[in-house]
Amino acid sequence: MEEKFGVVGKFYPSVAEARNAYYAHVGWKWNPFSKVRLSDPELFVASTDVILEIDDYIKAKERHLLITSEEPGMGKTMLLELIYNDLTNLAKQGDPEYLFRPIVVTQSKLFVRQMGEVIAQKLGVKYKSRMSSEDIYTLIKQDIMTHFLLTNQITLIFIDDFGDNDSEVFIKIKELGDLTQKDANTFLLNEESDFKKFASSAGYQISKDKLNELKECALNPESRDQMICMLILTGTRTHALGLKAGVPHLYDRCWEIELERLNEKKVREFVGRRLYWASGKLGSFDENNFEIYPFEEDAIPVLTEKAHGVGRDIRLLCNQSVFVAASNFREGRNEKITREIIESLPPVEKLVD
Repeated sequence: MEEKFGVVGKFYPSVAEARNAYYAHVGWKWNPFSKVRLSDPELFVASTDVILEIDDYIKAKERHLLITSEEPGMGKTMLLELIYNDLTNLAKQGDPEYLFRPIVVTQSKLFVRQMGEVIAQKLGVKYKSRMSSEDIYTLIKQDIMTHFLLTNQITLIFIDDFGDNDSEVFIKIKELGDLTQKDANTFLLNEESDFKKFASSAGYQISKDKLNELKECALNPESRDQMICMLILTGTRTHALGLKAGVPHLYDRCWEIELERLNEKKVREFVGRRLYWASGKLGSFDENNFEIYPFEEDAIPVLTEKAHGVGRDIRLLCNQSVFVAASNFREGRNEKITREIIESLPPVEKLVD
Protein backbone atom coordinates (compact mmCIF):
# COMPACT_ATOMS: atom_id res chain seq x y z
CA MET A 1 0.00 0.00 0.00
CA GLU A 2 1.40 3.39 -0.99
CA GLU A 3 1.72 6.09 1.61
CA LYS A 4 0.45 9.63 1.07
CA PHE A 5 2.34 12.52 2.61
CA GLY A 6 3.50 16.06 1.99
CA VAL A 7 1.46 19.22 1.76
CA VAL A 8 1.22 18.87 -2.00
CA GLY A 9 -0.31 15.42 -1.66
CA LYS A 10 2.23 13.56 -3.77
CA PHE A 11 3.30 9.94 -3.38
CA TYR A 12 6.92 9.17 -2.42
CA PRO A 13 8.23 5.58 -2.34
CA SER A 14 11.24 6.22 -0.11
CA VAL A 15 12.58 8.31 2.73
CA ALA A 16 15.26 9.66 0.40
CA GLU A 17 12.66 10.99 -2.00
CA ALA A 18 10.77 12.50 0.92
CA ARG A 19 13.89 14.37 2.00
CA ASN A 20 14.56 15.52 -1.56
CA ALA A 21 11.01 16.83 -1.71
CA TYR A 22 11.64 18.76 1.50
CA TYR A 23 14.87 20.21 0.12
CA ALA A 24 13.06 21.37 -2.99
CA HIS A 25 10.25 22.87 -0.90
CA VAL A 26 12.61 25.03 1.17
CA GLY A 27 14.77 25.94 -1.84
CA TRP A 28 17.83 23.74 -1.34
CA LYS A 29 19.72 21.84 -4.01
CA TRP A 30 21.10 19.45 -1.35
CA ASN A 31 21.24 19.01 2.40
CA PRO A 32 23.46 21.86 3.67
CA PHE A 33 24.52 19.85 6.72
CA SER A 34 25.44 16.50 5.20
CA LYS A 35 28.91 15.08 5.83
CA VAL A 36 30.96 16.38 2.93
CA ARG A 37 34.43 17.84 2.44
CA LEU A 38 34.05 21.57 2.02
CA SER A 39 36.60 23.77 0.31
CA ASP A 40 34.71 27.03 -0.20
CA PRO A 41 36.32 29.67 2.03
CA GLU A 42 33.00 31.48 2.26
CA LEU A 43 31.69 28.61 4.40
CA PHE A 44 34.30 28.96 7.11
CA VAL A 45 33.15 30.64 10.31
CA ALA A 46 35.42 31.47 13.26
CA SER A 47 35.01 33.55 16.38
CA THR A 48 37.65 35.99 15.07
CA ASP A 49 39.22 36.70 11.70
CA VAL A 50 41.90 34.05 12.12
CA ILE A 51 42.60 33.72 8.38
CA LEU A 52 43.98 37.27 8.21
CA GLU A 53 45.92 36.72 11.43
CA ILE A 54 47.51 33.54 10.06
CA ASP A 55 48.26 35.23 6.75
CA ASP A 56 50.19 37.95 8.60
CA TYR A 57 52.20 35.41 10.55
CA ILE A 58 53.11 33.41 7.45
CA LYS A 59 54.24 36.49 5.53
CA ALA A 60 56.39 37.55 8.50
CA LYS A 61 58.48 34.35 8.04
CA GLU A 62 59.66 34.48 11.65
CA ARG A 63 58.03 31.55 13.43
CA HIS A 64 56.13 28.35 12.84
CA LEU A 65 52.36 28.22 13.39
CA LEU A 66 50.43 26.08 15.84
CA ILE A 67 46.64 26.13 15.30
CA THR A 68 44.85 24.58 18.27
CA SER A 69 41.39 24.16 19.75
CA GLU A 70 40.02 23.03 23.07
CA GLU A 71 38.53 19.92 21.49
CA PRO A 72 38.12 18.29 18.04
CA GLY A 73 35.52 19.51 15.57
CA MET A 74 36.16 23.24 15.86
CA GLY A 75 37.32 23.80 12.28
CA LYS A 76 41.11 23.26 12.34
CA THR A 77 41.20 20.87 9.39
CA MET A 78 38.96 23.03 7.24
CA LEU A 79 41.01 26.11 8.13
CA LEU A 80 44.23 24.31 7.22
CA GLU A 81 42.80 23.26 3.84
CA LEU A 82 41.62 26.79 3.09
CA ILE A 83 45.01 28.32 3.90
CA TYR A 84 46.86 25.64 1.94
CA ASN A 85 44.68 26.09 -1.16
CA ASP A 86 44.92 29.88 -0.94
CA LEU A 87 48.71 29.88 -0.59
CA THR A 88 49.08 27.38 -3.42
CA ASN A 89 47.10 29.64 -5.75
CA LEU A 90 48.96 32.79 -4.68
CA ALA A 91 52.32 31.08 -5.17
CA LYS A 92 51.31 29.98 -8.67
CA GLN A 93 50.34 33.56 -9.51
CA GLY A 94 53.86 34.71 -8.64
CA ASP A 95 52.84 37.15 -5.92
CA PRO A 96 56.19 38.36 -4.44
CA GLU A 97 54.70 38.31 -0.92
CA TYR A 98 53.95 34.61 -1.29
CA LEU A 99 57.21 32.97 -2.37
CA PHE A 100 56.19 29.66 -0.85
CA ARG A 101 56.09 26.01 -1.82
CA PRO A 102 53.30 24.50 0.29
CA ILE A 103 52.65 20.79 0.89
CA VAL A 104 50.07 19.26 3.23
CA VAL A 105 50.17 16.03 5.25
CA THR A 106 46.68 14.88 6.25
CA GLN A 107 47.56 11.31 7.19
CA SER A 108 47.72 10.63 10.92
CA LYS A 109 49.26 8.09 13.29
CA LEU A 110 52.51 8.05 11.32
CA PHE A 111 55.84 6.79 12.61
CA VAL A 112 59.03 8.72 11.89
CA ARG A 113 59.90 6.81 8.71
CA GLN A 114 56.34 6.98 7.40
CA MET A 115 56.28 10.74 7.93
CA GLY A 116 59.58 11.07 6.10
CA GLU A 117 58.27 9.05 3.16
CA VAL A 118 55.06 11.09 2.97
CA ILE A 119 56.92 14.43 3.02
CA ALA A 120 59.43 13.17 0.45
CA GLN A 121 56.63 12.07 -1.87
CA LYS A 122 54.81 15.39 -1.47
CA LEU A 123 58.03 17.28 -2.34
CA GLY A 124 58.84 14.97 -5.23
CA VAL A 125 62.05 13.78 -3.57
CA LYS A 126 63.27 10.45 -4.95
CA TYR A 127 64.48 7.92 -2.39
CA LYS A 128 65.22 4.20 -2.38
CA SER A 129 63.15 1.82 -0.31
CA ARG A 130 66.27 0.41 1.37
CA MET A 131 67.28 3.85 2.67
CA SER A 132 67.23 4.52 6.39
CA SER A 133 64.91 7.12 7.90
CA GLU A 134 67.90 9.36 8.51
CA ASP A 135 68.90 9.21 4.84
CA ILE A 136 65.36 10.09 3.73
CA TYR A 137 65.25 13.14 6.01
CA THR A 138 68.70 14.17 4.76
CA LEU A 139 67.36 14.12 1.20
CA ILE A 140 64.37 16.21 2.30
CA LYS A 141 66.69 18.78 3.89
CA GLN A 142 68.82 18.93 0.75
CA ASP A 143 65.70 19.42 -1.35
CA ILE A 144 64.45 22.26 0.87
CA MET A 145 67.83 23.99 0.76
CA THR A 146 68.31 23.49 -2.98
CA HIS A 147 64.81 24.69 -3.75
CA PHE A 148 65.34 27.84 -1.71
CA LEU A 149 68.69 28.63 -3.32
CA LEU A 150 67.29 28.26 -6.84
CA THR A 151 63.82 29.78 -6.41
CA ASN A 152 63.95 31.82 -3.16
CA GLN A 153 60.81 29.95 -2.13
CA ILE A 154 60.25 28.86 1.46
CA THR A 155 58.85 25.36 1.88
CA LEU A 156 55.65 25.27 3.96
CA ILE A 157 54.79 21.94 5.54
CA PHE A 158 51.18 21.70 6.78
CA ILE A 159 50.57 18.79 9.18
CA ASP A 160 47.01 18.15 10.32
CA ASP A 161 46.46 16.66 13.80
CA PHE A 162 50.22 16.51 14.34
CA GLY A 163 49.78 15.15 17.86
CA ASP A 164 48.33 11.86 16.56
CA ASN A 165 51.73 10.92 15.14
CA ASP A 166 54.57 9.15 16.94
CA SER A 167 56.48 11.37 19.35
CA GLU A 168 59.76 10.79 17.47
CA VAL A 169 58.22 12.57 14.48
CA PHE A 170 58.40 15.87 16.40
CA ILE A 171 62.19 15.65 16.58
CA LYS A 172 62.64 15.15 12.85
CA ILE A 173 60.05 17.80 11.98
CA LYS A 174 61.91 20.24 14.21
CA GLU A 175 65.12 19.56 12.25
CA LEU A 176 63.33 20.56 9.03
CA GLY A 177 61.87 23.65 10.67
CA ASP A 178 65.29 24.68 11.97
CA LEU A 179 66.76 25.03 8.46
CA THR A 180 67.90 28.56 7.60
CA GLN A 181 69.31 30.48 4.68
CA LYS A 182 72.75 30.12 6.24
CA ASP A 183 72.36 26.33 6.24
CA ALA A 184 71.51 26.44 2.54
CA ASN A 185 74.53 28.62 1.80
CA THR A 186 76.81 26.30 3.78
CA PHE A 187 75.42 23.31 1.88
CA LEU A 188 76.22 25.01 -1.43
CA LEU A 189 79.73 26.16 -0.46
CA ASN A 190 80.91 23.09 1.44
CA GLU A 191 79.11 20.35 -0.48
CA GLU A 192 79.03 21.77 -3.99
CA SER A 193 79.18 18.37 -5.69
CA ASP A 194 76.24 17.09 -3.63
CA PHE A 195 74.33 20.30 -4.36
CA LYS A 196 74.86 19.94 -8.12
CA LYS A 197 74.02 16.25 -8.03
CA PHE A 198 70.84 16.83 -6.04
CA ALA A 199 69.78 19.80 -8.16
CA SER A 200 70.27 17.75 -11.33
CA SER A 201 68.32 14.75 -9.99
CA ALA A 202 65.54 17.13 -8.92
CA GLY A 203 65.27 18.44 -12.47
CA TYR A 204 67.09 21.77 -12.08
CA GLN A 205 69.41 22.86 -14.87
CA ILE A 206 72.33 24.90 -13.50
CA SER A 207 74.83 26.62 -15.76
CA LYS A 208 78.34 27.51 -14.62
CA ASP A 209 77.37 31.18 -14.56
CA LYS A 210 74.31 30.43 -12.45
CA LEU A 211 76.40 28.39 -10.02
CA ASN A 212 78.94 31.20 -9.66
CA GLU A 213 76.11 33.67 -9.07
CA LEU A 214 74.69 31.47 -6.32
CA LYS A 215 78.10 31.09 -4.67
CA GLU A 216 78.66 34.83 -4.75
CA CYS A 217 75.33 35.38 -3.03
CA ALA A 218 76.15 32.69 -0.49
CA LEU A 219 79.38 34.47 0.40
CA ASN A 220 77.56 37.74 1.04
CA PRO A 221 78.25 38.71 4.67
CA GLU A 222 74.74 40.15 4.90
CA SER A 223 73.25 36.69 4.43
CA ARG A 224 70.46 36.45 7.00
CA ASP A 225 69.50 33.70 9.39
CA GLN A 226 66.09 33.49 7.69
CA MET A 227 63.96 30.34 8.03
CA ILE A 228 63.54 28.43 4.77
CA CYS A 229 61.07 25.83 6.03
CA MET A 230 57.95 26.85 7.94
CA LEU A 231 55.71 24.40 9.79
CA ILE A 232 51.95 24.90 10.12
CA LEU A 233 50.62 22.38 12.65
CA THR A 234 47.06 21.75 13.82
CA GLY A 235 45.96 19.88 16.93
CA THR A 236 44.04 20.09 20.16
CA ARG A 237 45.26 22.00 23.18
CA THR A 238 46.26 18.65 24.68
CA HIS A 239 48.49 18.02 21.66
CA ALA A 240 50.07 21.45 22.11
CA LEU A 241 50.86 20.72 25.76
CA GLY A 242 52.43 17.43 24.71
CA LEU A 243 54.59 19.27 22.19
CA LYS A 244 55.61 21.80 24.83
CA ALA A 245 56.67 19.03 27.20
CA GLY A 246 58.32 16.79 24.61
CA VAL A 247 59.98 19.23 22.20
CA PRO A 248 60.01 22.62 23.98
CA HIS A 249 62.44 24.15 21.48
CA LEU A 250 59.92 23.59 18.67
CA TYR A 251 56.98 24.79 20.76
CA ASP A 252 58.87 27.97 21.70
CA ARG A 253 59.37 28.78 18.01
CA CYS A 254 55.62 28.64 17.25
CA TRP A 255 52.95 31.31 17.17
CA GLU A 256 49.95 29.61 18.78
CA ILE A 257 46.48 30.51 17.53
CA GLU A 258 43.60 28.91 19.40
CA LEU A 259 40.20 28.54 17.73
CA GLU A 260 37.46 29.52 20.14
CA ARG A 261 33.93 28.19 20.47
CA LEU A 262 31.31 29.94 18.36
CA ASN A 263 28.96 32.30 20.15
CA GLU A 264 25.26 32.64 19.32
CA LYS A 265 25.88 35.23 16.60
CA LYS A 266 28.49 33.07 14.92
CA VAL A 267 26.31 29.95 15.16
CA ARG A 268 23.58 31.83 13.30
CA GLU A 269 26.17 32.79 10.67
CA PHE A 270 27.36 29.16 10.46
CA VAL A 271 23.80 28.04 9.72
CA GLY A 272 23.09 30.92 7.36
CA ARG A 273 26.17 30.42 5.20
CA ARG A 274 25.33 26.76 4.67
CA LEU A 275 21.72 27.53 3.86
CA TYR A 276 22.76 30.06 1.21
CA TRP A 277 25.35 27.57 -0.11
CA ALA A 278 22.75 24.83 -0.53
CA SER A 279 20.43 27.34 -2.20
CA GLY A 280 23.08 28.37 -4.72
CA LYS A 281 23.24 31.91 -3.30
CA LEU A 282 26.47 31.85 -1.30
CA GLY A 283 27.97 34.58 -3.46
CA SER A 284 25.28 37.00 -2.28
CA PHE A 285 25.58 36.15 1.42
CA ASP A 286 25.80 39.28 3.61
CA GLU A 287 26.83 38.47 7.17
CA ASN A 288 25.05 41.61 8.38
CA ASN A 289 21.75 40.83 6.66
CA PHE A 290 20.65 37.25 5.96
CA GLU A 291 17.71 34.92 6.53
CA ILE A 292 17.84 31.46 8.13
CA TYR A 293 14.56 29.97 6.88
CA PRO A 294 13.48 27.21 7.52
CA PHE A 295 15.15 27.67 10.92
CA GLU A 296 13.22 29.75 13.40
CA GLU A 297 15.21 32.42 15.22
CA ASP A 298 14.62 30.99 18.69
CA ALA A 299 16.22 27.70 17.59
CA ILE A 300 19.66 29.32 17.43
CA PRO A 301 20.21 29.89 21.19
CA VAL A 302 19.22 26.28 21.90
CA LEU A 303 21.49 25.04 19.11
CA THR A 304 24.38 27.09 20.47
CA GLU A 305 23.96 25.75 23.98
CA LYS A 306 23.46 22.14 22.93
CA ALA A 307 26.49 22.13 20.59
CA HIS A 308 28.67 24.10 23.04
CA GLY A 309 29.75 26.28 20.12
CA VAL A 310 31.59 23.40 18.38
CA GLY A 311 31.23 23.51 14.59
CA ARG A 312 31.10 19.76 14.03
CA ASP A 313 28.42 19.36 16.69
CA ILE A 314 26.40 22.24 15.23
CA ARG A 315 26.44 20.50 11.86
CA LEU A 316 25.41 17.15 13.36
CA LEU A 317 22.48 18.68 15.25
CA CYS A 318 21.36 20.64 12.20
CA ASN A 319 21.60 17.53 10.04
CA GLN A 320 19.35 15.59 12.41
CA SER A 321 16.92 18.49 12.72
CA VAL A 322 16.57 18.54 8.92
CA PHE A 323 15.54 14.88 8.98
CA VAL A 324 12.90 15.60 11.64
CA ALA A 325 11.57 18.60 9.70
CA ALA A 326 11.44 16.54 6.49
CA SER A 327 9.40 13.90 8.34
CA ASN A 328 7.03 16.60 9.61
CA PHE A 329 6.69 17.94 6.08
CA ARG A 330 5.94 14.43 4.83
CA GLU A 331 3.07 14.20 7.31
CA GLY A 332 1.67 17.59 6.37
CA ARG A 333 2.91 19.45 9.45
CA ASN A 334 5.03 22.60 9.86
CA GLU A 335 8.19 22.42 7.74
CA LYS A 336 10.17 24.81 9.93
CA ILE A 337 13.05 23.82 12.23
CA THR A 338 12.00 24.99 15.68
CA ARG A 339 13.63 25.16 19.07
CA GLU A 340 11.41 22.22 20.09
CA ILE A 341 13.01 20.08 17.38
CA ILE A 342 16.54 21.00 18.53
CA GLU A 343 15.61 20.36 22.18
CA SER A 344 14.20 16.91 21.34
CA LEU A 345 17.41 15.68 19.68
CA PRO A 346 19.66 13.27 21.60
CA PRO A 347 23.09 14.38 22.83
CA VAL A 348 25.64 14.89 20.07
CA GLU A 349 27.70 11.82 20.96
CA LYS A 350 24.64 9.64 20.27
CA LEU A 351 23.86 11.14 16.89
CA VAL A 352 24.50 9.10 13.76
CA ASP A 353 25.92 11.12 10.88
